[in-house]
Amino acid sequence: MKKIAALFLDETDRADWEATMSEVAELVCLTVDGNLASTLDALLQSGTDSEPGVIVISAKLYPAVYPELVVRLRALCPGAEFLVISRDGCAPPLRPLLADRIRHLTISSTAEQPGDERLPEVLNRLARRRPWDTTSCLKAGTTVHSFELSCSDDKERVIAKLERVLEGQGEEMELLRQKASLLADELLENAMYGAPRADRGTPMFTKGAKREMLPQEIIVFSFGFDGEVLALDLTDNWGSLEPDQVLEYLALNADGFQNADECGGRGLFIIWRFLDQFHVSVQPGRRTAVGGRLHLASTLDPTAPRGFHIIKEEIAA
Repeated sequence: MKKIAALFLDETDRADWEATMSEVAELVCLTVDGNLASTLDALLQSGTDSEPGVIVISAKLYPAVYPELVVRLRALCPGAEFLVISRDGCAPPLRPLLADRIRHLTISSTAEQPGDERLPEVLNRLARRRPWDTTSCLKAGTTVHSFELSCSDDKERVIAKLERVLEGQGEEMELLRQKASLLADELLENAMYGAPRADRGTPMFTKGAKREMLPQEIIVFSFGFDGEVLALDLTDNWGSLEPDQVLEYLALNADGFQNADECGGRGLFIIWRFLDQFHVSVQPGRRTAVGGRLHLASTLDPTAPRGFHIIKEEIAA
């Protein structure tokens, strides 16, 4: 596993993340302290054997203070994955991240909250180039329910099954069921009507129309609940999304742009805003997986910024 480099604005910024990063192996931490050129030289010297596999950048450093940072880092480390880390209340705007193709953002609470990502686990997964899936979000041994859709009428039956799995009383459970139903509906609609595209990229089906799955079409909806965390995953074999396109949809809708494609744009935005963690894995032309996790005790407001992980999977030769 390649090493991980983390860049911070100053010692105060670095100290704020010290406890969180303490479990990360093969970690090189650098502070800019007003001298970016010297920091980049130190980064190169730290990687005499190989370049970092992951570069972590504090949101206090980028994009506001050093907007050119990622361009310079990519020139030095073209094979690295980039992750921006931020504290709640200090989330970076999406437009610069889109321009610089930053596909990973983690937003952590100053005081740890249910649903927060554990940064060591995130970095380990990124360093090993492993995409997220349903089981990676749940406690070991949790039952994962998977359903392959054969027609659009299956949607209601799958959502009803999801609601039955989320049995239990109380305000938290009721709210989780409501969020789960909304998320499942958006995921399924997105796969059935947004993903299928004709040769010129136009939608093949009208949203809401009854339809059968095509002979070679595969749409699988998976979910699991371990008593604390609900994980959802929708996989299709169209692969019609590009990783940068996902981030563009999020940025368009975050800016209040209301004319984005309802399935590919607004639907993804809603999914992103209601999940505690949002994961997209794409093999262009072959496969798209969209999902994430939602904690039972989550207190995140749907209007609050969220992190994301958008991975372009390597296709085996």
